Amino acid sequence: MFELEALLLGLEPMTAAAVGVGALLLAPVIGAVDSATNNSLSEGAKSVAKTGLIWGFQAFEKAQSAVAEASESFQDLVAEAKADMASSKNGTHEAPPREVTIG
Repeated sequence: MFELEALLLGLEPMTAAAVGVGALLLAPVIGAVDSATNNSLSEGAKSVAKTGLIWGFQAFEKAQSAVAEASESFQDLVAEAKADMASSKNGTHEAPPREVTIG
């Protein structure tokens, strides 16, 4: 049997509590329907739930990776801006190019 703590690892406490309350409310209904269908619902639901969890975990990992990349890019941008600001204070900032017309 899986541990619910491992499943909910990384979720906000209120989100985890909402998932738990939802599971408690649905458990008796699902149990009654499963008994009425001679436990055939259990096998199908287990397969669907496992597939859903796999997709959810994969989506979470991809989202986590995307957020990490965005954060790194933002930190690089902040560092460049600070370096530009420091160089302009030191007088080493180059003047922007000007447009020159001849005629």
